[in-house]
Amino acid sequence: MRKLESTIHCPVCHMTKINRSLLLNYQGVDHYFCSSQCLDRFKSHPHLFVGNPQHGLSIKQKNQVALKIRRIRLRGAISDDLKADLETSLQSLMGIEALDFTDQELHVTYDLLQVSLEDIEKTIEQAAARLSKGMAEQVKRRLIHYSEECELDNLAHLTKGSDCH
Repeated sequence: MRKLESTIHCPVCHMTKINRSLLLNYQGVDHYFCSSQCLDRFKSHPHLFVGNPQHGLSIKQKNQVALKIRRIRLRGAISDDLKADLETSLQSLMGIEALDFTDQELHVTYDLLQVSLEDIEKTIEQAAARLSKGMAEQVKRRLIHYSEECELDNLAHLTKGSDCH
């Protein structure tokens, strides 16, 4: 039996600099990833990145993106040192397109296919910044987490055309 050809780029972010230790065999094809973030993203929604003969190309194989722009309120003012730390940490995530800081807020543009708001929030907290703990902010973030997960599930559901039936 002939072995199927392996990918030479990360199927999530399309980087050609891959880590050979981050390997996943999916549907008989070896996929290599550039980072554990991309590997985890692929594992959670493989059909976002890999199509099939019955339904055609996946959304990522069609070079589509799902850009999101979010406002993240922090608990205190953003100092210059914190801003530098946040920029470095967030730019290390795949899928971050733009960052804009105001006094207590961060405006971030990102590709949902590569990174979620929840991933971004975890990175912010690891950089020693604290998210706003107001009830309205917490509810808003949880609703966004839920809606992003639903959107990814819907995008990963392969269909032949754009018709529902």
